[in-house]
Amino acid sequence: MSLFRSIRIRLTLWYIVVLAVVLAAFSAGIYLTLRQNLSSNLDGQIDNRTEILLGVVSFEEGVPALETNVSPPGTDVDDQLIRLYDANGLVTFDSTAGAAQSLDADVLSRVLAGERVKHTVRMDDDRLRVRIVSVVADGAVAGALEVGLPEDEVTETLRILLVILAVAYPATLALASVGGAFLAGRALSPIDSVTRLAQKISAEDLGQRLRADLPDDEVGRLARTFDEMIDRLDGAFRRQRQFTADASHELRTPLTAIKGQIEVSLNRERDANAYRDALNGVNSEIDRLISLVGSLLTLARADAGEIPLATEAVDIGDLVVAAVEQMTPLAERKGLTVHIERGPAATAIADHDLILQLLLNLLDNAIKYTESGGEVTVSWGVDDGVVQVRVRDSGIGIAPEHIGRVFDRFYRVDTARSRREGGAGLGLSISRWIATAHRGDLSIESAPGRGTTVELRIPRRG
Repeated sequence: MSLFRSIRIRLTLWYIVVLAVVLAAFSAGIYLTLRQNLSSNLDGQIDNRTEILLGVVSFEEGVPALETNVSPPGTDVDDQLIRLYDANGLVTFDSTAGAAQSLDADVLSRVLAGERVKHTVRMDDDRLRVRIVSVVADGAVAGALEVGLPEDEVTETLRILLVILAVAYPATLALASVGGAFLAGRALSPIDSVTRLAQKISAEDLGQRLRADLPDDEVGRLARTFDEMIDRLDGAFRRQRQFTADASHELRTPLTAIKGQIEVSLNRERDANAYRDALNGVNSEIDRLISLVGSLLTLARADAGEIPLATEAVDIGDLVVAAVEQMTPLAERKGLTVHIERGPAATAIADHDLILQLLLNLLDNAIKYTESGGEVTVSWGVDDGVVQVRVRDSGIGIAPEHIGRVFDRFYRVDTARSRREGGAGLGLSISRWIATAHRGDLSIESAPGRGTTVELRIPRRG
């Protein structure tokens, strides 16, 4: 039912059910405790009265007897039972003048045999609680004494208590229901406020925040957690939109160039050399597209966690030498020199192919941004269980305002120059992901006209 979908209703109902159980247990406890206390008090009065009467029993020729007035001052004689029996079971004294229910012969015989008996008898419309004890004279049972007091006070007190509980129980539950609903509403009102604010937030507009002015309790922490989550989602959506826009732009540029070259070639008849030049241009742009799409796929798989690390013991020195050998032809075509500064033996538990890709990306960037006649230096070392690899160039450097963003996807310090040389601004992003996947980091130091140094740090044990 829709009624029970409300947390406020469910909380109130649970509160009422729990309170009903607690009140029932509490009421039962009060009733049973009072009944026990009243019963014990009545039994004590009867026992005291019995002991007193035993002390005033007299014997006439071996037959027990009591004076007519044996009740204490202030005692209502009509509300008590005092009977005395001789050894043959005959009544020698009866304060009720026969109004009380006669004693069962079997009970009397048990008392005359020395047993102490408790039971109840009827007298008119009253119930009396009775003690029957033996009367002893000269070491022998000479008779029996029966003493009883009415249970009316106990019964009436318990009846009044039951009436009070019968009225108070539902009244308390009714008041508690109102109070529970009020308290549940007060407790849940901040959640209603948060819900209304959250309904205004959508995927198209993540700029709003709950910013509920709530104390540091469960609801307040929930609202702040929502705001933090929305901040993360907003950042992720912004990055996704920016990534999509940048990727579209990067893909459109080579596609436009390809279409332009094809249209120019088809515009009029040309010789074979002209077509060959056009096809070479198209091929160059296609290579650029393949590289860009490959980088995008790598980043997409990395974001989705779909690139497992095939870790093994990797000699960092060998990886550096292999990366330098692959990039040397490119450096020589540009008139650069690549040096290796060898360090100590350094082995790390890492993914061979990914670390090699990272080094190739760093060397590629260093060569791109170093003018002819410059040099690139690669070195490695070990510091406190961490392997360090540095790629240092003597290139144009990076201005301080750009250093914090060079690892962003599609970010270029010099857009025109980077695009002309085929860069998409993804190499450092992929490199940083590889370093992070190996529980390492990638840092950069640079200044305009003073070159750039990129340092990779990964733990030796992965």
